[in-house]
Amino acid sequence: MIKLIATDMDGSFLRDDKTYDVARFERLLKRLNAHDIKFVVASGNQYRQLTLKFPDDYKDLTFIAENGSHIMSKEKTVAQHFQSGEEIESLIRYIEKTFPEAAICLTGEKAGYLLETTSDKIKDFLKLHLPVMVEVDHLLPLPEDHFYKTVVVVPDGNSEPVITAVSKDLADLSLVPVASGYGSIDLITKGMHKAWGLEQLMTMWGISADEVMAFGDNSNDMEMLRLAGESYAMANASDAVKASAKYQAKSNEEDGVLDVIEAYLDTLSS
Repeated sequence: MIKLIATDMDGSFLRDDKTYDVARFERLLKRLNAHDIKFVVASGNQYRQLTLKFPDDYKDLTFIAENGSHIMSKEKTVAQHFQSGEEIESLIRYIEKTFPEAAICLTGEKAGYLLETTSDKIKDFLKLHLPVMVEVDHLLPLPEDHFYKTVVVVPDGNSEPVITAVSKDLADLSLVPVASGYGSIDLITKGMHKAWGLEQLMTMWGISADEVMAFGDNSNDMEMLRLAGESYAMANASDAVKASAKYQAKSNEEDGVLDVIEAYLDTLSS
């Protein structure tokens, strides 16, 4: 019996235009609640941004935000983890020197921070994920804040060369680069990922891996998909992500997450 359903947002739960079938989800959420199945949003995005997607329900939902570094359940903090300022400074110097065309955004507790000189296209993209954005004339010294993660956006969308270089040249840091889609790279703290966040909730609620259903489409979902007893890669996911999951769902554009959830609930009612 499934007791917890965790889903990534961008490219999984959300369609490409960042919408979802709200009325259908509300119906399914009532059914999930009736069976005491917990619905968990697991995303690289900030908690404050994720709540905007569920204006009527966020107070009763659980969020694994910032790829696991910030966990909130029913508006209460379950766990928080901030990155080392020294390591972030080393990363910024490296990116600015080696990949000057890339944009850097610091995801802080108070706000997101990026350079004023960042292109409008990248600013617009980041504002979809960071509702509170501060433009600064320099990133060093670091703004007065605590940081969950650092985001690097590659203008041409090809994040692999940056991920490869950072993994090799900054291997001594605890910052791990993972693709989060659309040329965006999340630098997360080693060991702090969505699966880690999920494990904190499973321990808190007394839920085992075989009682978890999870959905994802990108490399920052792979640990979560490997952990869950019933895992689904979206049809739009890469081959590596599909290999991390047991099953495949329809694409995000086809409401694949809602389809699987509804089908599972129907088995409980039959």
